[in-house]
Amino acid sequence: MRTKWILSLAAAFCLLCFSLWFAIPWAADVSTKLPAVYVWWVILGIALLPGFLMFAMFFSNVQHQKPASYPIASDPVTILLCAHNEEAALPSCLQHIFAQQYGGSISLLLIDNASTDQTAAIAKKAAAQAPPGFSVTYLFCPQKGKHFALNEGLRHVKTKLFLTLDADTLLEPEAVEQIVSCLLATDSACTAGHLFVANPRQSFVSAMQLYDYWLSIAAVKRFQGSYRTTLVAQGSFSAYRTEAVREVGGWDASFGEDIVLTYRLLSKGYGSTYAPKAAASTIVPTTWSSLFRQRKRWAYGMLEGLCTVPLLQQPSWYSRYFVLVNCLIPVLDLAYLTGFLPGVVLWDLGYPYFVGLYTLFSLLLGALLWTAAYGFQKKLNLPFQNHAIGFLGFLLFFQTISSMAAVSGYLQFLLSRRNMHW
Repeated sequence: MRTKWILSLAAAFCLLCFSLWFAIPWAADVSTKLPAVYVWWVILGIALLPGFLMFAMFFSNVQHQKPASYPIASDPVTILLCAHNEEAALPSCLQHIFAQQYGGSISLLLIDNASTDQTAAIAKKAAAQAPPGFSVTYLFCPQKGKHFALNEGLRHVKTKLFLTLDADTLLEPEAVEQIVSCLLATDSACTAGHLFVANPRQSFVSAMQLYDYWLSIAAVKRFQGSYRTTLVAQGSFSAYRTEAVREVGGWDASFGEDIVLTYRLLSKGYGSTYAPKAAASTIVPTTWSSLFRQRKRWAYGMLEGLCTVPLLQQPSWYSRYFVLVNCLIPVLDLAYLTGFLPGVVLWDLGYPYFVGLYTLFSLLLGALLWTAAYGFQKKLNLPFQNHAIGFLGFLLFFQTISSMAAVSGYLQFLLSRRNMHW
């Protein structure tokens, strides 16, 4: 593992040196027309830093190209399913849970988070109709907030392992088996499942996210998980060791409760992995406004994690590196909005200061990474249908809305925090 890590960073560093050599005359020329500080800010943020980070991930993922297989687990497991007014999504979610091909027993704790619809009736019906090997327990949590519901469920977990699942997430038949097997075989405290989009054809916005989940998010998690340092075991589908979660106090009252929990587990020296074969589909936002709110919340949650467990409190070089990368993400978002987008406008006006040969090289590097990620995903034999318009939208518009939402989240976080401890 260490050798592959060193090789990945060394290859990326060589690319960085070449890029810097190429950028110096470029920056000198553009600095005769624009302020030098701004020029280097843009070149660093849209070319040098993204190039280094992308190539390190690409080279590492190429070395981990073969999907890992683990001994099949059959340990008893509990699923924490939190639901707030989920009467529309809950029946399908339960159907997919009961269709699991798992050799062990599954205890489902359905935590009703102050619902006012038919969630309770659906849960009680499911408890009465649970197939052999399953038990369903209905719990009511009167305090609104997902962290309240999760902590209420955690108090009732009697197994050594448990999963968290959202009501709008649909498990593939072997999802529980694959994620539990990965958690045990890698001796991790938490393992993130592989999410892809359940509703790509519902709107143009959801179609774009098909490729964000399939290419970008999956590639990042695979990179981090290769070194037992997945930074987000997402609450929508992840597996945990019960005692480890109890040791760190469960979930905080935060926007990114799953992010904060993962950071805390890593800070205790536990491993956090990723199971690409443990697949589930999730409902994603279908409008621009809902997508903006979601990505704003994710950005806010990332900063919550960084503040809860500062960089130097992470015990391993792997976790410190990936947390440092997260610290740099706001720089990339700001550089994109203040450098790349103005650069496109200037190019359109006939001033190709920031959009030129190196931009083409960066795009080719991105295409190489996406092609490799797509090839890996296809090896998993998961249900996936390409969406040409969605892919075009992902290339042209997705990063803009994502960066705008993220910067909005960063600003909200900074304005709302009075005592920050980095």
